[in-house]
Amino acid sequence: MIDLKEKKKALFGILTPYLKKNGFQHPKGITDEFIKDNGLIYLLFFRFVTRSNLHESFPVRIHFREVENIIKEVGKPNYDYSLETTEYSFGTVSKDFSDTYNQKFSELNLKTLAGFEQWAYLIIEYMEGEGKAFMEHYSYLPNVLKEMDRLEAEGEMWKEFIIAGSPIWFFRGLIISKLCNDPNFGFKRSWVDTIYYDKQYELDEWLPYYERLKERLKTVEPIYNV
Repeated sequence: MIDLKEKKKALFGILTPYLKKNGFQHPKGITDEFIKDNGLIYLLFFRFVTRSNLHESFPVRIHFREVENIIKEVGKPNYDYSLETTEYSFGTVSKDFSDTYNQKFSELNLKTLAGFEQWAYLIIEYMEGEGKAFMEHYSYLPNVLKEMDRLEAEGEMWKEFIIAGSPIWFFRGLIISKLCNDPNFGFKRSWVDTIYYDKQYELDEWLPYYERLKERLKTVEPIYNV
């Protein structure tokens, strides 16, 4: 059985030079993650499993400081942002891999060095194609708002696009809406109200933070005018 360390060496031996050429670096002390900071922060994560071959990478994420700084200012239950070692732990938006990527990934044999090398080339193909298109299009916050509105119109939730994991994605959506001077901001806020104030969703511990967010949004100046 090939040691995971050797397989990762094969993967990153191909991938790291490509990513560095395109402005990505390992954060200090974090070898399974790449970031690119050019005003916005772009994130590429890997997760390796030591006792199986269920390794994975995650699609590129974009971290908007304008959004995330307000999130940190408002806070969330049982979490101390001051303890974070980086400013870009989560990111703001991300798009799932395409079915084409997922199919190709499913065909890799990650028990082998060759499989890890093929994975590296698949990531490069992704970064040159759908990953690049995502970064170029959604680095412009009004385009993020358009995608939110498209999801709304189709009966989907923003968490299909905005980084989820907790009710914080509602916060991100409202901040994005306000920063873009969205004419439908009031509608979005009223919709989120119906979630937070409905007892069935059991968001009582979040309510003080949501109220704090609404007060903070009153002073947020738009940076775009859609």
